[in-house]
Amino acid sequence: MSNGVMDTFKFATILCLAISCLAVAQDSNTTSEGTIPVSTQALLNGVKRPESRTVIKAVVMVICRKDNSKGTGFIVSPGWMIVTNNHVVKTCTAGELEITASATNDPIKLEDMKPDPNRDLAVLCTDKALPFGLVPAGDEHPPIETEVETWGYPLNYESRAPILSRGYVAGYSRDVMPAERGGTGVPVNRLIINGAFNPGNSGGPLIDRTTGRVIGVVVEKWTLWSPLIETAINGFAHPRGMMGGTFSRTDASGKVVGVSDQEVISEVIKEFYQQSQVMIGNAISISELNAFLKPKRGESPVCGSHQ
Repeated sequence: MSNGVMDTFKFATILCLAISCLAVAQDSNTTSEGTIPVSTQALLNGVKRPESRTVIKAVVMVICRKDNSKGTGFIVSPGWMIVTNNHVVKTCTAGELEITASATNDPIKLEDMKPDPNRDLAVLCTDKALPFGLVPAGDEHPPIETEVETWGYPLNYESRAPILSRGYVAGYSRDVMPAERGGTGVPVNRLIINGAFNPGNSGGPLIDRTTGRVIGVVVEKWTLWSPLIETAINGFAHPRGMMGGTFSRTDASGKVVGVSDQEVISEVIKEFYQQSQVMIGNAISISELNAFLKPKRGESPVCGSHQ
């Protein structure tokens, strides 16, 4: 082989190696903590507060393909448990759930799942300790006006790096879960949050921005419509039915009369128009999560000997 051909061969080899290395670098970034996906590393580089970096690395995306349910979860220190909402995972078994971690490319496998339908919480037990985790705060309610935030995967967002929603504590409530959703009649402590919670944020950690501690678990946003309007929306899936048959109104003479499907649709659109700026949601109080995670007398820990 001539020197010219040899030099060309060496150059091509070096170029191929460089391209390969670049491709690997684009997929992940190796740090002292392990291999972090490049999208998450870019997010970590961009946030201002060290506390936010800790939260971001502990957040995971949870998907149940059976009903296309997607939510958020977070790893609890020392890494053997992931907390999320029961309504996110309830139709899947532990083995059917897809868990995507924000801070590692490694697959996450689950050994078990422990649901609490009344609190709308679920603990997912991992087969190995994960490197990042959060420590729940104490049982005390945060003061009204406390600034809070959550990182998660709202709506159709499915990138590995979570995104931020922010708000403040607006009030407290003690809600009873309906029996058809697994309620037992025991009231559950919740925080009312003025903030942008959306489907997909469910199960994410509610963080006190002052302390960086977990003070709750995001559970839902307030709906934009009344139960009657929800009935109408569900009726759209059955075009042969008469939605107007479920509704009625009182005319000028005081007589109760039925309404047409067109009037029902008009009411639905009107309600969306009037309430589309609602930005209030609920979070499960940290005291409820602590009570769920604490073993009862004579019982083993939620995730066995790993706790």
